Amino acid sequence: MENLYSVRIIRKENQVVEGVYIKEFWMLCGVYVNEFVVEYDNTADDYDMVDFNIVLDENIKCIENLKARYRIDIMKPATKGNADLSSKDKRITYGRQIEEELLQIPLVLGWGQKWKQDFKKLYSAFVNSDFAYNNYITHIFLNQLGEQMKLIQIEVLSNCLRNIYNDNEEVAGLVHCRFAYFNCARKINRINVSMKISRTFDDEKIMKVAHDMSVTDEKFTIGNVLAGLIGLSKEELNISGEIYMQKALEKEGSNRYSAFIYYALAHYYEVDKHNNVRAWKLYQIMKQIAPKSYRMLFKHASQKFYEKNYIDSWKAFFEIYNMMEKRVNKQWFQPLELEYYYKCARILNKIPQDVSVIIGITPIEEEDIQRIEKEDFRKSKFMNNFIFNDNLKEIYVWYFRNKMESHKISDIVREI
Repeated sequence: MENLYSVRIIRKENQVVEGVYIKEFWMLCGVYVNEFVVEYDNTADDYDMVDFNIVLDENIKCIENLKARYRIDIMKPATKGNADLSSKDKRITYGRQIEEELLQIPLVLGWGQKWKQDFKKLYSAFVNSDFAYNNYITHIFLNQLGEQMKLIQIEVLSNCLRNIYNDNEEVAGLVHCRFAYFNCARKINRINVSMKISRTFDDEKIMKVAHDMSVTDEKFTIGNVLAGLIGLSKEELNISGEIYMQKALEKEGSNRYSAFIYYALAHYYEVDKHNNVRAWKLYQIMKQIAPKSYRMLFKHASQKFYEKNYIDSWKAFFEIYNMMEKRVNKQWFQPLELEYYYKCARILNKIPQDVSVIIGITPIEEEDIQRIEKEDFRKSKFMNNFIFNDNLKEIYVWYFRNKMESHKISDIVREI
């Protein structure tokens, strides 16, 4: 009987809706996720050995170069691009359509009957609670959500964890079920903090349980990541949080899928602790394992700016701007990609036009910024097929504009 620690989702650009849905499941239950998007990624940069390659298109040619112990294919009609998951009913239908393929994983790994049942119950809780959609919008727009929307998200998370374990049921069995339960608890506490109300769950107890998962199975390092994220979110637990994140990086730091750990810890040092030296060291390592990450490239451009290497900095921001512009023009972009497109536009707009021409950068006008802020968000096929629906489209447009308007240049280019 084998355990499950990591997967790689291999997809095309126009399968972002399906890719996000599947990724949200694995992130809920404590499985590292490496996304490989054919149009953007290079097999030479992806040397991770994962447990499963999850392939969404049979016409992808590079699969043999991406190392995995096993492979499963999800080739449902809705997974071949342009899937419409813009309502809860559609998302639940899709979740049930791909259930058979995902439930092959316990069979391939030779799990016993109890673990198979636990895994099926976990997946049903994920699908029926509409976790993918609700977690995604909370992650992107938590600071923009009103109190009522935050209460709805807490209820979604509460229903999800209750469907994984009944109120009187011991939290035991398959580690992915236990991880998902305490991951939901962490997310509820995060929303509590944003509402300035008491945390529902005891952070210290969740940290211990999460860390114990990594002690029981040393390869289940993501338990330390969960413990670390909890610790970084609460001042009196910060030191323990740092230790747990470092423990995870000691074992996973060379893998591409660990980039988010580097980013989370570096961002904590940069923003919360104002320790720019430690933050920059982590961003530098992140560049080695995820050289095309636009978030990492943005940090490196910012570093050049604060080293007063302005020309190279502006050129680096312009490269990111062009990268994001290509994605925006293809219309499959996600909100965070548009946000970085906007940030780069705001920075480049401050360059004097004569200087822009001299260094070979197309001047960014104020109307370009206004277009991104007010128009481009509506054009996204991802947003229209996953986030938007007839009742909520204008609300999410307002969330995005509110988020963009809150950005100040001093915040966009933070000293590292």
